[in-house]
Amino acid sequence: MKQQRKWLYAIPLVCAAVFTAINPQPIYAIFGIGDVVFDPSSWAEIGSVWGQDISNGAKLIETYNQTVKIYDNAVQAYNIANQMAQRIENKNTWKTAAFAVGSEVMQQHYNENINWSAVMNGDVVNAGTAWRQSTYAAPGAGYLGTATASNSQRMAQFATLQMLDQTSARCASILANYKATQDANQAAQSKLANDTYDASDLKNATVAVLNVISGGHINLQNQQQAAGNLQTCLAEQQTLQNKVTRDHLAVEQGYYSDIATARATESVQYDPTAAAGFIAGTNWTEP
Repeated sequence: MKQQRKWLYAIPLVCAAVFTAINPQPIYAIFGIGDVVFDPSSWAEIGSVWGQDISNGAKLIETYNQTVKIYDNAVQAYNIANQMAQRIENKNTWKTAAFAVGSEVMQQHYNENINWSAVMNGDVVNAGTAWRQSTYAAPGAGYLGTATASNSQRMAQFATLQMLDQTSARCASILANYKATQDANQAAQSKLANDTYDASDLKNATVAVLNVISGGHINLQNQQQAAGNLQTCLAEQQTLQNKVTRDHLAVEQGYYSDIATARATESVQYDPTAAAGFIAGTNWTEP
């Protein structure tokens, strides 16, 4: 008789489990609207238990195990939701100082700096034109004939002029792009800063804070790429400066070579002591 009463106590649980297996209902999460936390495999497992050819006792045990599993999943979902909703305080500790890119101000008396200030303030299109309009145009190098930069000082200088024009116009374009991009990004950066220091519950949930951090990383990467372009420009300018210095040293060496050759080949009647000393490798100093 007692055994039969135990079965009667289990009947409501079994009926509820079977009904739920046939008509599973989604459980709405406490975070978000419309987000559903639902594990269909656990409920389907309960339905399949009662279709197996096993004893009622085994079915009840299996149903109980699946019910515990569903409960554990629900608790885990609740804990995750609770963690996601936790607020983060003391956001002012994230604050860092920043400054905006200043505008270029250049005086112009005789139209000598056409568009140059505009380019430095973000006018990318006229970068090359502004450089040509504000620099002196070198005369044509036709007088050099078939000379090459490798053996002609003037041709090497002419090549330097061409390189300086190219890299300066390119760097001017980079600077203009940087200024224009900074202005375009100002609204997004202000919104990111406002969300960062917003003390409301909505902006201090863990998910919201993580989104702000992610946005900050993306902004940092963009700034690093922009800075990389500026550094490339500086490296290119330094390379050309090295060329100017190197060509100057090469010209100086050529001058000394010409003097030495002249002394070695001049007639002894003009400077017999110097000529003899140079040939012998003694008693001769550089001019």
